[in-house]
Amino acid sequence: MTSGKYFNKGVKALDSPDIGYVARETPDKIIVFGGKNERYDIPTTEINQVGANVLIGLNRQEIVDKYKVNRQDPLPTSRKDPWTTRGDVDLAAYEKQYPKTLFNKGVRAKNEDHVGHIVKETDDKIVIFGEHDYRFDVPKSEIIAVGMNVILGVDFPEIFKYKVDRNAPLPTGEPVDKLAYEAYPEDYHGPREKYGRDGEDKSKLIYPKQGEEKV
Repeated sequence: MTSGKYFNKGVKALDSPDIGYVARETPDKIIVFGGKNERYDIPTTEINQVGANVLIGLNRQEIVDKYKVNRQDPLPTSRKDPWTTRGDVDLAAYEKQYPKTLFNKGVRAKNEDHVGHIVKETDDKIVIFGEHDYRFDVPKSEIIAVGMNVILGVDFPEIFKYKVDRNAPLPTGEPVDKLAYEAYPEDYHGPREKYGRDGEDKSKLIYPKQGEEKV
């Protein structure tokens, strides 16, 4: 099950204070995006400590050798992409058949440059985690085609007008930590909000204290 206790935390190696941040948490691994367009899919069994950061019990080069993957590869999720045919259609035609199913698709610029992956879809925007630690909140009106990927009608550097801080609230007004359970909603373990209706701090149910130290 996914707990949300790793998502968005910085990640350290035994010999490096910064190898990236957790862009996605799965039931058995963390997906780490690095600052130079790296990506590491690291089993949770390699995690040494969890606190303010996630400490991996390996040196940086060991992580590179064992767990580096292509940044553009699809991100793991239990949510299936309904689009199985070749070719693209416009957004209106796609949403008529498959509404609100853009999550996890790769995103490309008009000239086919890779932009990132969709980590959140709202009624009028897509939230994209891109290269480095970039996040783009792009209006759906910029989408010109949808198929296996989403194609935007803009290129770099114009896309940067939609760049926002990675930790900024989502377009819905929710905190970015809400993304922790988007990929595996049926496996999510823990509350989806910090406080319950009775005012109780539910975050204690997500972050077990045992075995955790400030890293």
